[in-house]
Amino acid sequence: MDVYVPVSCDLYDRLEEIVLRKIRVSLELSEEGAGTTSTQKQRIFDLVSMNREEFAVLENGEKIRLDKILKINP
Repeated sequence: MDVYVPVSCDLYDRLEEIVLRKIRVSLELSEEGAGTTSTQKQRIFDLVSMNREEFAVLENGEKIRLDKILKINP
């Protein structure tokens, strides 16, 4: 399992704004261990912390570790 790397305050603030405004965004994600990326368009429902790691909870219930987010596009 990867060691969690905390995200910048700027990124966290941007994610909080996205949650509050209920914006659907396209997330480019780093795939664990594969060295590849994937993209999905979702609303971020909430931001949560578990076991010293931070996650974005998507509208479909999926949790994405914040340090796996490479890019956010509207």
